[in-house]
Amino acid sequence: MLAIDPTHRGFGYVVFEGPEVLVDWGVRNIRGQKNAGSVEAIAQLIEHYTPDLLVLEDGSAKGCWRRRRVRDLFGELATLAARRGVRVRRVSRTKVGKTFAGLGASNKDQIARLIVARFPELAPRLPPERKPWKSEDARMAIFDAAGFAMAFFKGVSR
Repeated sequence: MLAIDPTHRGFGYVVFEGPEVLVDWGVRNIRGQKNAGSVEAIAQLIEHYTPDLLVLEDGSAKGCWRRRRVRDLFGELATLAARRGVRVRRVSRTKVGKTFAGLGASNKDQIARLIVARFPELAPRLPPERKPWKSEDARMAIFDAAGFAMAFFKGVSR
């Protein structure tokens, strides 16, 4: 499974082989045309890892605050995945919040720390807790992508 979280700089991603095995993760910065560059970079990830599933945020879910450009990117990625024979599943941020709320996490920093507790190999990428006056660290996109993936896995295991 490949899970993607777009940002204003590019995107974060995680690759899972089932719910217990984290294979790869990272952040890609895209210069120029964000959507075209992101689609190209994600196509390379699909080519390299040959996932059977792509997990994205549900841009049509109630309360989704994503800008039009990112919602358009979700559609472009769904088209790319379909052309490559990769299934797409969309997960809302609300579902991610509910998945981790039962574990005591009520914000993104707490969710990221729970993800690190489950996958300690991500600890070096964990950004410091965000201060209200600071922009979000680009590395948080890795944890957002992992949150979407883990919420998907939890929904499947029910």
